[in-house]
Amino acid sequence: MRTIFTCFGFLFFSNLLLAGDAGFSGSAILRHPQMSEHLGENRESGVSLWDRQYLTGDWEGGRTKLANDGVTISSSYVADVLGNPCGGESRGIAFAGSFGLDINVDIGRHTNLKGLDFYISMAARTGTSLSNKIGNQFSVAQVYGGQNIRLNSLYLKQTFQRLDLVIKVGRMNGGDDFLQSDLYYKYVNNAFDGNPVAIFENGPFTAYPNATWGAYIQFRPYERILAKAAAYVANKEVSENKYHGFNWSFNGTDGAQIITEWSWQVNQLKDETGYPGNYRLGAYYYTGSEGQKYLGGDYHGNWGYYILLDQVIYRPSYASHKQGIIPFAALLFAPEDRNPFPFFIASGLVCEGLIKSRPQDSTNLGFIYGKYSSDQRQAQELARRLKINGPFGNMPQNFEALIELNHWFQVNQWWTFVPDIQYIINPKGFGDIKNAWVVGFQTGVSF
Repeated sequence: MRTIFTCFGFLFFSNLLLAGDAGFSGSAILRHPQMSEHLGENRESGVSLWDRQYLTGDWEGGRTKLANDGVTISSSYVADVLGNPCGGESRGIAFAGSFGLDINVDIGRHTNLKGLDFYISMAARTGTSLSNKIGNQFSVAQVYGGQNIRLNSLYLKQTFQRLDLVIKVGRMNGGDDFLQSDLYYKYVNNAFDGNPVAIFENGPFTAYPNATWGAYIQFRPYERILAKAAAYVANKEVSENKYHGFNWSFNGTDGAQIITEWSWQVNQLKDETGYPGNYRLGAYYYTGSEGQKYLGGDYHGNWGYYILLDQVIYRPSYASHKQGIIPFAALLFAPEDRNPFPFFIASGLVCEGLIKSRPQDSTNLGFIYGKYSSDQRQAQELARRLKINGPFGNMPQNFEALIELNHWFQVNQWWTFVPDIQYIINPKGFGDIKNAWVVGFQTGVSF
């Protein structure tokens, strides 16, 4: 026991020395407007280390000068330190860390190309997966995946303020713009954070730190409706470590992914004070996906759709507009004759800003349920009866579920600490791996 606590303590203090990101690397692009406003007014000058918004401050005025010139630079590190004291295939402790660096250049600041931005980011990940010891499907650590150094995004973004129109072209993460919510980043398990994980199991969808070629458009056909659409090169190989983010092929293994998402935004217009909510419907199609159906025959093309819901239902008088008690649900659907997860649900309750003296803290409870395809299970059962190892294996899979509870401590503006507990139910859906407890923490600092 002493050895375990010593290991946790060493990793914790090591992470503080390395630093990390309170906002998480996957949502780094969201920080740039805030950084530009904050640093553009030189608010970090003379502020103590503890009270800074960013750990490294203003770089003796250099950061403010860059921001005034239209350049914002941010870096981040997030660490997950988790162990499973019981259950699973074996016990152990695992550490995973993710460092991110991103640069945004406002090209329109000094040219006639008003509203044009250039964005580039990279990631460096280390560590191991505790899920490899447990034997479950949904990674218990959000920052595990792509454990090497790689280029992430590289794109141009044009914003037309009067038209409320945004266009992006280049190397992008689909997960930055679709199936996305700030609420999902309150969790440590990767099935929540940062996108409902079934989208990756059913096709080559990209999210931080993996990018692919794409074109994206965002507009408002009505003041309460936000519409998005994009086309991405659907290539399963872009995430392979050997490419370090430089697989720039336009030849998609699954053709192109066409995706759209429409949001109805409640109580989010200027001067509205009611409880805000988001009600979203999305759909996608892979033009070049092909393979063998679970019960025979071939398929060409693949598709799915999803529903995302979140709504503030209670807010103390001292909390900000979007804080309070916020239930959410993400439901994903896909054809079960070709997809391992035809039904998936991520749901939870985020309670943020309820403690007046700690307005940025939140307590978060979540539930995941992923149902394996019944067609796949029939094929697996047939292979088991015939005593052969079929194309989909011979061990029938039913479902995997999990419950997560954590508390997000916003220690100061640049440091978060999140003690976390997870309960993994029916790992990998086989029914022969014991349910597992996972305990640990996530910590992050924004530089």
